[in-house]
Amino acid sequence: MEEELAFGRAFLLAPVAIAAGAIWWFSRAEAPAFWALMLYGTLFIIAAVLLRHARALIRLTTAACALFFAGALFAALQTDRLSTVMLDSPVVTHVTGIVAEREKTTSGWRYVVDVSATDDPVIHRPPQRVALVARGNKPPVAVGGGISGLARLSPPSAPALPGLVDFGFLSYFDGIGAIGYFYGPPEPAAMAANAPKPGAVMLAIAELREAIAARIRAVLPGESGAFANAIITGERRAMGAETLDALRNAGLAHVIAISGLHMALAAGIFFTSLRLLLALSVHGAEAFATKKVAAIAALAAAFFYLLVSGMQVSAQRAFLMLAIMLIAALFDRPAISLRNVAVSALVILALSPSEASGPGMQMSFAATAALIAGYSLWQRSGSRRHAESRRNGVIRILFLFAAGIVLTALIGGLSTAPFAIAHFQRVAGYGLLGNLLAMPVITFIVMPAGLAAMLTMPLGLHGPFLHVMGAGLDWVMATAHWVKQLGGAFSTGKAPAGFLLLFTAGFVPFVLLRTRLRYVGVVPMLLAFGLFARAGDHSAVRILVSEDGDLVAIVRNTSAAVSDKRPPAFIYEQWQTALALEETVPPIMVEPGEPFIDATDRRARLDDNAAWRRGRAELAGLVSEALLTPDRFYCKKDLWCVAAPDGLVVVQALHPALVGLACDVGDIVISLYRTGYQTCRSGRFLVTPQMRREAGAIVFTLAPAFGLSEKAEVHDGITTVRPLSGEGARKHACTVVTIAPSVTTLAREWSRHRLYDWRSGDFRSPIALPERLVISGSDESGRPACPEP
Repeated sequence: MEEELAFGRAFLLAPVAIAAGAIWWFSRAEAPAFWALMLYGTLFIIAAVLLRHARALIRLTTAACALFFAGALFAALQTDRLSTVMLDSPVVTHVTGIVAEREKTTSGWRYVVDVSATDDPVIHRPPQRVALVARGNKPPVAVGGGISGLARLSPPSAPALPGLVDFGFLSYFDGIGAIGYFYGPPEPAAMAANAPKPGAVMLAIAELREAIAARIRAVLPGESGAFANAIITGERRAMGAETLDALRNAGLAHVIAISGLHMALAAGIFFTSLRLLLALSVHGAEAFATKKVAAIAALAAAFFYLLVSGMQVSAQRAFLMLAIMLIAALFDRPAISLRNVAVSALVILALSPSEASGPGMQMSFAATAALIAGYSLWQRSGSRRHAESRRNGVIRILFLFAAGIVLTALIGGLSTAPFAIAHFQRVAGYGLLGNLLAMPVITFIVMPAGLAAMLTMPLGLHGPFLHVMGAGLDWVMATAHWVKQLGGAFSTGKAPAGFLLLFTAGFVPFVLLRTRLRYVGVVPMLLAFGLFARAGDHSAVRILVSEDGDLVAIVRNTSAAVSDKRPPAFIYEQWQTALALEETVPPIMVEPGEPFIDATDRRARLDDNAAWRRGRAELAGLVSEALLTPDRFYCKKDLWCVAAPDGLVVVQALHPALVGLACDVGDIVISLYRTGYQTCRSGRFLVTPQMRREAGAIVFTLAPAFGLSEKAEVHDGITTVRPLSGEGARKHACTVVTIAPSVTTLAREWSRHRLYDWRSGDFRSPIALPERLVISGSDESGRPACPEP
């Protein structure tokens, strides 16, 4: 440990402690008191100062605790500084505002609008900024201009399943309070004189980006142009779904996100080329420090790239890392070092601590730190061998070049794979092959040609360079599609609880330390992957209910029976990935019988007794069919869908007037629309829109506990055990159902909007969601099969 401290390795752990404090603060169900954070942080700072001459372990512990609470304070300050207003519930309204950003999509434009007014209805608690998609080929509204149109606004989605991506959290820290789309093309609108407008600098940058993107599309139409724009201007939404899917499956998704790769290649090519040009002049090389001149110019080029790329979070993070490295070169310090990585991480965590909990920062810094540590170890271990083999200079250079490509792809893939498993539940099985085939083309063809196109664009000479860039991108796309056909990415399923924490606890010392102490990290990393072997039995039946209630699925092992013939891709693809689903069983659509209600009229009621009896008989018939085929939905269009996994009847009521009937028959009832009651009169469990609004998606896990699931019969002295099925199983089953919502807290700033009531203008108390249900049939004597829970 003393040797690690002598080499300054303690400083490398500082951003880890700050990130841990920020993540801890964001993960709390309720925000810790600010005064308590200040108190504990101050106490540990005083202790760290007083114990600065104590033993290494003591002073490291106190300093780590002080940094931990500093990270929590940074998180609290960022959350309070943003104060993003989140829309409480979906609404169709007329929106007027100013275009802050816009981006080309495959079908139109996506606008980020600063809202100035809403009308018909007026939103009582309007979001300050919304993201709206407009379809069609109508000329877009310029950035900084007024925009107006009828739009459907919705709050950002809750996690599709417990533990998955919380889009509300991401939107809050992006400053987006609602998402949606325009009904028809929006119109330019005249804005009031006092309406806030983007600054002149931001307008100039937006116009420059638009001009660059237009010139790229003019030279490279289609997918190649969209890909080139993704790399240069950061506009990714114009790329087709098939191309994006192929890139993800081939492990090349990082190519389309402007990050450290692009920033380092652009600045590195500029730095190397300029330094080479300056070195051609003997007098210039003697008169100027060419390395420092090239570093200043490369820093300016990187900043220009940051502005042109739209200043995405990943690009800002990459620029900070690169800027610190170039500034280090100006002061004759090592440009590429773990210390510079730590400094850039500290700056980012101080400004945007919410990044610590996201995959972007975690994967970026994991790959960078692992690459620097890996190459440093390779350099130290191979210095003697290389000194002996210098006679074969050309062969050695070729060997090092090939080995560098393989080693870079291997280290980058292995270091980021666990984070991909934890955040995306998938791993690119042939990612190493995809990177080996594509990255040399990106490095030596695509990025140099793109840089040359940018430099010659003011002279109108960019066309040939863009064609070269397009040819390289065509190769990358062809490679991605070919690698995808080999097998592509495979789903790992949701990572076990504690996997990422345990892996990180081992990864940090393994990468950041330099002595044999680093090998202590191997044990936690192996234990993290060992959690998959003890992840538990997934054979229990799970009932998944989406946040909007439109989709219900019965999941057994790797098969899912769904209530919709075309399940919404946004939700269902997340379910497939998280649960590693391999089979999708569509519903059986039952032909409509004699109509007993107007399914198209949501205000229709079952006032007629004859209609009520026909509806009851029809629902009972669906239940009988479902009991015979437990893992399948039986549906009647616009009325209901029924399934009976393990004898438990699940009814999705697609019409508000049918919820009462569903409560009489079903054990779990999902109502799509608001009704006049929040619970079933029969005592069965009713999932209402208000419940889903607060809980998000809901997962019911069935665990048959006790009661009669089989029946013993005695004939001629011989006892035969016969399993009960169909209606018999339903009558005698005793099932314990655990309930898990995807929204685990309503007390944080990015989720409390779910409790807002626009009628009263206040936040109401949340619905008490039970942790489990005990659903009981009856025994042979007619008594409940289960005792009271």
